[in-house]
Amino acid sequence: MAVWDELKVVLVRLRDQQPATLLGYPTPEVDEGRHPPFPIRLAAWATGTAENLHLQFGNNVDLMVGALPYPPGHEPPGRPVSGELVDLLDPHEITAELDGPAIVRSGDTLTHGLLLTNLTSQELQIATNGHVTADVVDPQTGETVGGFSGPQRMPLIKFQVAPGQTRRIPLLIGTDSTVPQLGYAIPAGSWGLRITLTLGPHPIDSPSRRTPTLPLTITARTSAGPDR
Repeated sequence: MAVWDELKVVLVRLRDQQPATLLGYPTPEVDEGRHPPFPIRLAAWATGTAENLHLQFGNNVDLMVGALPYPPGHEPPGRPVSGELVDLLDPHEITAELDGPAIVRSGDTLTHGLLLTNLTSQELQIATNGHVTADVVDPQTGETVGGFSGPQRMPLIKFQVAPGQTRRIPLLIGTDSTVPQLGYAIPAGSWGLRITLTLGPHPIDSPSRRTPTLPLTITARTSAGPDR
């Protein structure tokens, strides 16, 4: 219990003073059943906090910074194996574009919009959990380099697009890196977005199609925040 007694004080301080840093952690108010290693998930930009926790608690904490484990050099657990991409949307049936330029700071998450236009004579249904989530890709190679890695609520929310109409679908864009060579947050630069859509009323038995690569601008974190 000695480690937990020390750690929970640190967690309370972080929760109160730097709430955006902590994305997942053991509840400090509960002492029962607390045994190391304690899982703690931090924002992708919170490498300073991760370093301090690692120096203070070592192997007694199991740290994730964004989508990758901390300290560097560990193989990401459960990193998805790249498979064949689903087919592209047929541009004669459905077009997809961003609702304005997508610009987000490295390590942050952006709530944006995807404009879908239904060019068919039938109503289009998109099955979502309230939004669609983008993968961030290297626009030159098409390799997926990251995206939003946090937990998501999974209600079934359908968006209907009438024939000949355009509808805005909420779009979630994260910048957590899944490529260790890039660091914990995808660095500033010109990147691409790829969104997989479920074309039907239910995600289990409806076909999936992907958008063309859409532009994303990631900007640098220039200001010194509380993590520094």
